[in-house]
Amino acid sequence: VSITIDFNGENLLLFGAVSGGTESDIIVIFKGPHVPLALRKKERASGIWMNKQTILWQNAPSFYHIFSNRALDEILSEEQQANLHIGAEHIGLRSSEAILDEEKVTLWRSALIRSMTERGLWHLNEKNVSIIRGALFRAPVYLPANIVPGEYEVRVLHVQDNRLVAEDTTYISVAKTGIGAMIYAFAHDYSIFYGFFAVCFAVFAGWLAAAAFRKQ
Repeated sequence: VSITIDFNGENLLLFGAVSGGTESDIIVIFKGPHVPLALRKKERASGIWMNKQTILWQNAPSFYHIFSNRALDEILSEEQQANLHIGAEHIGLRSSEAILDEEKVTLWRSALIRSMTERGLWHLNEKNVSIIRGALFRAPVYLPANIVPGEYEVRVLHVQDNRLVAEDTTYISVAKTGIGAMIYAFAHDYSIFYGFFAVCFAVFAGWLAAAAFRKQ
């Protein structure tokens, strides 16, 4: 998948073959590269909302969508989902700070899941996998405009009678191309020069606009 300067998202179609008849269930997990994610808690102080606490999640996937042909809890039990690392609650999220209180861990994790879901980056898409004649399956995937480049893992699980019978993993590369890739690479590899250039360009643009208005 190529991310150009005018990239507004991309629709993909995942499909494959399965053996096992009409009793088969399919789970597809589409996971993006890990990125550090900061989550901030705001509190009101002297009438002003301020950031009081920040938690940095170190190994959170930048994109995490789960697809299944029916409700996930009907396919696998909670224990099975935990053992197979399915779901945001079971992917081993690590924070930069030691949170000893399990209740606080659950609250912070729920806030992270809610934030990523609202941005369209994490989502559970139940009943979104079609199994055709018990032999083929297909799952539509939408990659939003705010995805990050990198290797995306596609994990397909074949479940029968509430038991995992087969699993396969493949990868999809998402990369920036064109002038957008050049700007992205320059900004990350030479951040100081990029910042200096951005300031100079802003000053020049302001001066040019002021000069144009003076002439008018």
